[in-house]
Amino acid sequence: MLTRVLRASHTPLLTSALAALMLAACSTMPSARPQAPALPDAWRDAPAGATLPVTDWWRQFDDPQLVALVDDALANGPSIELALLRVREARALSYSTITRYLPELSATGAGQYTRMVEGGSLPTPSGGVEREQMTGSYGAQVAWEVPLFARIEAAARGARAGTQGALADVRAAQVALAADTAQAYIDLRAAQASHAALSRSVATADELAGILAISNRAGFASDADAADARRLAESVRARLPGLVIETRRAENVIAVLRGVAPGAEASAVRSALARADAPVPHLELTAAPAAPADLLRLRPDVASAEAQALVAAAGVAAARADLLPSINLTGSITVTDAVIGNPLGADVTVGSGAPFISIPLFDWGARFARIRQSSAQFDQALLQYRQTVVQAVGEASNALVALEQGRLRLASARAAEEAANTTAIGSRAAYQAGIQSLADRLRSEQQLIDASLTRIDAEAQLARAAIATYRAFGGGPSVTTARID
Repeated sequence: MLTRVLRASHTPLLTSALAALMLAACSTMPSARPQAPALPDAWRDAPAGATLPVTDWWRQFDDPQLVALVDDALANGPSIELALLRVREARALSYSTITRYLPELSATGAGQYTRMVEGGSLPTPSGGVEREQMTGSYGAQVAWEVPLFARIEAAARGARAGTQGALADVRAAQVALAADTAQAYIDLRAAQASHAALSRSVATADELAGILAISNRAGFASDADAADARRLAESVRARLPGLVIETRRAENVIAVLRGVAPGAEASAVRSALARADAPVPHLELTAAPAAPADLLRLRPDVASAEAQALVAAAGVAAARADLLPSINLTGSITVTDAVIGNPLGADVTVGSGAPFISIPLFDWGARFARIRQSSAQFDQALLQYRQTVVQAVGEASNALVALEQGRLRLASARAAEEAANTTAIGSRAAYQAGIQSLADRLRSEQQLIDASLTRIDAEAQLARAAIATYRAFGGGPSVTTARID
């Protein structure tokens, strides 16, 4: 008949487990939490009006090509893909951190082979002899480090905060990518429009220089006037290469942000971007996108700073818990029997379980130093959070000032262009009536072109101010985690 031997001490193990559960409820997390400083109730320089949504803001420019480029960048931009991969990494790290406090179960197996080479024999339970024998054993082992003093709480909070920080980084990458793509597109259209206007200015300056050159040869204009007209024409022409460089730079930036090698764009995209007659898109905001208090939930850098503070708090809790005892519960079940040779007479099943208690005694100096270090890091994180909020408010305030002043600048530039156009119309009529010289008419045309250049620059500046405003308010695409999961 087979017999089973089971050895275990149940009462001490149960008592240890209950005590461990009681100690696990004692939290070591610091009580301080990230706190924002006092914020203004309203923006000082914001236009008066209802707040506007910050999601998908680039669609408000009413430019299909701009919308397509930003959407493509958000879908295929390498910076977004990297941020998403970091979220996956953070989630995996979060899971591995928490599973440290789960029981570990492992299977075991062992064998022993014995053979008598010279003389002698192996005794057997039946009284016979054997020259060889092999025994095998198998079983399972379990080990559990009890998460005393809310160690698992600290680990879980730190893990969640790490994932929260990675998600904030994704949001920051989306905000930056949308703003950078829109900015490059504005730069492209502004450079193209300025190049077209400046080319007309070059043609006018060349025509005026030719007139003065003819007048100089006829004795009606001085050498200085003819030379000055030529200087003006060449000075205007010298500005054209810079605009070509700016156009190519903007095209390359748009490609890189979308993960496309410059020069490898699809023909449809190249044709759309090469349209020199496309207007400069601009957006005149009628109100601030959000109130100052809303920055705490909209800005990804604020969310990231909060997550870093929570991670630092979890570090303080872990360092404090290291000063306190730790308990490991272990147990195993092993079955042993003969594989070769006569049976052992009875297979043996052995079960055991025991607690292992560790109490720090002589290295408290190092442990206290780690607590002081983690506490200092936590204080830094709290201060960094407050500073991040202050900087966010400052950036939003500066963006709103630039937005309002850009609106005023554009209004003045449009009025100046309208006045220059009126002057040019009158000058053309006077020239056709024979009461004004061609040189005077060309000068009025040059003034109109200069006014157009100023208006183009004002439109671009207002568009950049609108983009900077939405960037300052954390504007980006609608939040989704589909690509993360």
